[in-house]
Amino acid sequence: MLIIGKTAHSQLNPMGSIYYQNQYLANPAMAGVKSNWELNAAYKSQWSAIDGAPNMQMLSATYGSESKKAGFGLLFFNDKAGVVKTMSIKATYAYHLTLNGNNSFIDFGLSAGMLDEWVNRGEVVGDISDVSLSNFNDRKLSLDADFGLAFRNKGLTLQGTLPNLRRYLKKEIERNLVDRSLYMAALSYKFANEDRSLTTIEPKIAFRGVDNYKNIVDVGVNFEFSGDKLMLSSVYHTSGSITFGAGTTYKKQLAILCQYTTNTNDLSSYANGEAEIAVRYSFK
Repeated sequence: MLIIGKTAHSQLNPMGSIYYQNQYLANPAMAGVKSNWELNAAYKSQWSAIDGAPNMQMLSATYGSESKKAGFGLLFFNDKAGVVKTMSIKATYAYHLTLNGNNSFIDFGLSAGMLDEWVNRGEVVGDISDVSLSNFNDRKLSLDADFGLAFRNKGLTLQGTLPNLRRYLKKEIERNLVDRSLYMAALSYKFANEDRSLTTIEPKIAFRGVDNYKNIVDVGVNFEFSGDKLMLSSVYHTSGSITFGAGTTYKKQLAILCQYTTNTNDLSSYANGEAEIAVRYSFK
């Protein structure tokens, strides 16, 4: 027992709405790609059958200028996993450079804000006087930033993001939680035909680098029927899980998305999957 060791890894599953409904969550460069205001909210519950199951909430607001050259965003994120809670708030500025007579865009985005992590002592099962708990909660608020790039040309979208820039600028920072996202790259193309009941088909592939875990590839496709009246999507993750989604849009303003993610192969016999509901409202 003393000489045998084995590494254990947990999983990193983001909000499922980052793939199609609210790409701003994953890439600050996507803030304000559409003119006017857009509000998003989402709630995700994971492993609800066990005590202390993780859950997360998100609120975001984005604004795109009429010139389509500037975008602004504000993101609030709250996460609870067992006794550890994480809360962050970030503001975003994005610049959209137009090319080829407004047919193509190169997008740059930068988010900056504050991150707070603490342990809820009231839920600790064990020695509350443990000095490690005090040391964890005595830490100050930390500053962090995300950087993103994108290229858009009609149906084509190519993206790349670097979240948690602070860890790149200060290598000596000790991370308190495992499985941090290191980077993400994504490629998608939307095939459109407004004259048919199947209006658009958008395949997408994403590559996510994860600290302390093997990299993850996501392969998905999104279907829109009768404009945006019905949306169906599916994303396969190489971690062994699949995300299914269905949604609808009312009068091109209010969109509702429901998703379910199956558990990874190693956890499928221990707990259920993840459920998420996301709402988006676009102002005319």
